[in-house]
Amino acid sequence: MKTRISLFLAMLAWMLAASQPLLAQQMEHDHGAHDSEPGTLVDRALGQSATSWTCPMHPQIIRDAPGSCPICGMDLVQRAAQQGPEVRIDLAGGVQQAMNLRTAVVERGRLFRAIDTVGRVEVDQSRLVHRHPRVEGWIGDLDVATVGSPVREGQRLYTLYARELVNIQEEWLQALAGGRTQTARAARQRLEILDVQPRVLDRIEAERALIEYLPWYAERDGYLSTLNVRPGAYVAPGTEIMQIADPSSVWLIADVLAGQIDWIEIGQIVRIEFDSHPELRLRGPIEFIYPELDPTTRAARVRVRLDNVDQRLQPGDWARVRIFAGPKDDILFLPSEALIRTGESVRVIVRNDDGSFGARSIRAGLESGEFTEVLSGLHEGETVVRSGQFLIDSEASIRAAIQRLGTSSAPDHSHGEH
Repeated sequence: MKTRISLFLAMLAWMLAASQPLLAQQMEHDHGAHDSEPGTLVDRALGQSATSWTCPMHPQIIRDAPGSCPICGMDLVQRAAQQGPEVRIDLAGGVQQAMNLRTAVVERGRLFRAIDTVGRVEVDQSRLVHRHPRVEGWIGDLDVATVGSPVREGQRLYTLYARELVNIQEEWLQALAGGRTQTARAARQRLEILDVQPRVLDRIEAERALIEYLPWYAERDGYLSTLNVRPGAYVAPGTEIMQIADPSSVWLIADVLAGQIDWIEIGQIVRIEFDSHPELRLRGPIEFIYPELDPTTRAARVRVRLDNVDQRLQPGDWARVRIFAGPKDDILFLPSEALIRTGESVRVIVRNDDGSFGARSIRAGLESGEFTEVLSGLHEGETVVRSGQFLIDSEASIRAAIQRLGTSSAPDHSHGEH
């Protein structure tokens, strides 16, 4: 049995290869043969040709593009596509089993616009802590000096010397010593405005001692994501000393084709899977749609916020993303794997009522994950092949080509009659 199957497949491949030069030769007209794109000959053989042009006075002249008749010089006119003879393929049960032939029924119902794309984990920008000085000065000690280092709430980050802060401290301490309450309160408020932290102010007031290099402490747990200074560096109000990221929450940024952005709405659910963390299957709503396209990919971007309390997700991780957009009701659909796509058409292999198989061109619409909408060419309840269809399609193409060769008109040799 295996020998018969191998022989059948070998003969099928040989017939397909052998038919191509013959079919290409038949499609040449007027010794000025034009080239055909891949898939064109098969489509013509199946009777689903691309648009062609012919001469009103000499219908034997057929071209793939507009032009003039080589006989009379008249402009060619568009020619209606002609339906070729239907080709039926009969396969014994054993052959179908050997080809792992699987079928599916064309159904009618609801189809969700499922957009499959990729996303990447990024820092939650809304939870970043930016450290900027509000005075001119110089960095003293730098306690967290390596990007990526963990930071704990209350941990000292750096110290800063600023002449302005020293002067205000001196004024404050003098007011405290002299019992000038309003002056002391005003001096403390000025230090608060210049971002000196409350715990440092409480220490100065309690100890009644000036601190030349004022310390700054972390306000929450996180890690150092950006560092722009070194010890002794001069800083000013426009200087960003460091950024501290909060890893307990991250953003997932997913790309969406510009043509699909109209399907997207805030609040739609997104399913997220990670190859680096196969145990994670997360879901979350879209919380923001970016208004600009990516200048490089021309894709739109959407954002999902993810809880990351256990900190398994790291910025830079990639994810497989499925966005569940709005549904479309009462439509025909079939498994996407049943489609045979060429450069000019979409075909399926249909199982007929008598058990034979045939190729048929269809119009495909919305693609939603594993399923595709059928706009025309099929009816509800028809059976299509979803696995093994390419071998049947090749056989149908060969038989259709042979039939067309037998019924087509003779090549045009009349260009020299005038």
